[in-house]
Amino acid sequence: MTNTVLAVSAHPDDLEILCAGTLRLMVERGDAVTMANVAKGDAGSFSHTAEEIASIRAEEGARGAEVIGARYIPGFVSDGRVNSADETQREALVDLIRATRPDVILTHAANDYMPDHVEVAKLVFDAAFTATLPNYVTDHEAHDRVAVIYSMDTMAGVDFVPTEFVDVSTTIERKLQAFRAHSSQRTWLKEHDGIDMLDQIETVAKFRGYQCGVPAAEGFSLVRTWLRVPPQRLLP
Repeated sequence: MTNTVLAVSAHPDDLEILCAGTLRLMVERGDAVTMANVAKGDAGSFSHTAEEIASIRAEEGARGAEVIGARYIPGFVSDGRVNSADETQREALVDLIRATRPDVILTHAANDYMPDHVEVAKLVFDAAFTATLPNYVTDHEAHDRVAVIYSMDTMAGVDFVPTEFVDVSTTIERKLQAFRAHSSQRTWLKEHDGIDMLDQIETVAKFRGYQCGVPAAEGFSLVRTWLRVPPQRLLP
């Protein structure tokens, strides 16, 4: 069974860090995959203006998605200003869901480490239902289903207990290649947080792999509410 998949993250590079191995497996099985950001990645730089770094990050996001084999949609909100109570942002997410018409959405965990991630989780949850309402008018027709949502792992796996694992042993190198497209973000994370993100990606994949008995894995948790619990496995 193939699906239409929408992966929504706060910033360029989040999807490469948290679920790119799974997205590549989805592409390989024939799923139509779209990778979308909400924020532009415009606040995280010691050496570029907001406009300059936003342009760089959009280009890197497109290259990362190309490595995965996915369509890419760049962000539209400034970093630190993602707000699930903002009707304009919710309407934009509703229209994104209607335009892509996903069966499955992958997005941030509601308890992740920074506000933009948390707000995206709430935006996606709200928009996935609102997208089905015929009289909530946007540029695209109402979606015909409430998409199933999986929360991605938190950064470094902190306080996240997966309910499903995906074996990414065959796609971990593609995942690392996709993240390498984000050279400006790798520099920023090193300068701002003291983190070598390539090492973190490999370490978390190996740790999740130990938990489920494979060399490398990604963890997810199904958002379990009425209308969103599928009777079959949708992840690879």
